Amino acid sequence: MNAHIPPQKPSSVTGIVSWSSKFEIGIPVIDAQHKKLVTLCNNLYKIITSMPASGPGSEAWHQSFFYALHECVDYTKTHFHDEEVLMTAAKYGGLPQHKARHTEFVKQVLETAKSMEQPEKSAALQFVRFLYDWILSHIALEDKQFAAPVLEYFKSQNAESELAVKN
Repeated sequence: MNAHIPPQKPSSVTGIVSWSSKFEIGIPVIDAQHKKLVTLCNNLYKIITSMPASGPGSEAWHQSFFYALHECVDYTKTHFHDEEVLMTAAKYGGLPQHKARHTEFVKQVLETAKSMEQPEKSAALQFVRFLYDWILSHIALEDKQFAAPVLEYFKSQNAESELAVKN
């Protein structure tokens, strides 16, 4: 993947998922990161749907696709790290399993990305749908499990400000 080529300007397509408060887990910094992940996935979707997969413009489409994919994967890794730091601080008992899910996801995404050197539009759309499904189900099921212990830990430490988004 060439991470140095900026993406083409996405079309006016809005994406396939809109952020909703129902996705929030109650930890401001993590909720903000989840929102950004949805935005990055929507950007990837917009790029996929706005550029030709073959013929004139296909090289720009491929470059834009890989740039947006790389940005999404990199941010996901950062996000997972931040979640794991919070879970470690709170001594969350489910950390090993949660971390294993993160590792499994990153491995699966990287393997899929490698296999898409010349992606077809339909395969790229299927891949972005997989990203959404995984991210949203992970937030709804697994991330909500660590939210209460992390919030309780920080309240007990009078460190709630560490959970706020730093601008």
